[in-house]
Amino acid sequence: MKNPRRFLIALIVAFIATFAQCRYITVREDQLLYDSELMPTLVATQNIPARFKLDETMVEVTDIPRKWRQPKALEEIEDILGQITSNPIIEGEQVMSTKLVKPDEAGLAFYVPKKLRAVAIAVDQFTAVGGHVKPGNYVDVMGSFDFGQNEKSDIRTVTLFQNVWVLSVGSDIGQPTVRTLSDGEEEVVQSTNEGNFKTITLAVTPEEAQKIILAQQLGDLTLTLRSLWETERFVKLDHATIHSTLGIPQKVRYRQRPTWQIIRTGGF
Repeated sequence: MKNPRRFLIALIVAFIATFAQCRYITVREDQLLYDSELMPTLVATQNIPARFKLDETMVEVTDIPRKWRQPKALEEIEDILGQITSNPIIEGEQVMSTKLVKPDEAGLAFYVPKKLRAVAIAVDQFTAVGGHVKPGNYVDVMGSFDFGQNEKSDIRTVTLFQNVWVLSVGSDIGQPTVRTLSDGEEEVVQSTNEGNFKTITLAVTPEEAQKIILAQQLGDLTLTLRSLWETERFVKLDHATIHSTLGIPQKVRYRQRPTWQIIRTGGF
């Protein structure tokens, strides 16, 4: 061999090139295997419009190569149960968490039954059964109105609506919320107003909503709480008048409830 040094250099270069090529092939092979790994993915089996509650009949689990799987795609049917769509999902599209909203994030509108409306009634401890009304209860709405003239009062109490579903009490919709703690852990918190609320929101028809709004302007509304064991939804009732209540025919002067004024100091 005339020049062993050149031969050694060529051998080293060939070795490095072969090693680099083998390394490249190994890395590329690992990458291809990684990208082609089949991942369970939820796919829509039908067109799903926005603001639609999902169930297990609308999706299926399909194996999709990792490379073609969306970053926020869900993989289990349990992940979508009870959630609603914030955007439309097309048939065959991967179901992503970014297109879904949890019920507690959707707000009260999620719980309003179809074709009904949510309407709030101003209440206090006297007109809301001492603060014992809870979301999900059923109540009757009663109103007291003065039909008298001048100083003569003719107050009548009538039951306006029966068996009305309570959607919320103050800001409490009766559903637990998840709160993230400082250490990253999540805590389930049951919402409660502890009696400190000024409104109760009911689910009524559009026509009933109009009547409730007008009734609040004309008189005083009071809620009565229905039993959980109530079987009869509607009871025929006569109007309660001063005569039927007191047993005397004369009209009496109405004594209004005193108005309280809170005076705060310090500019508040």
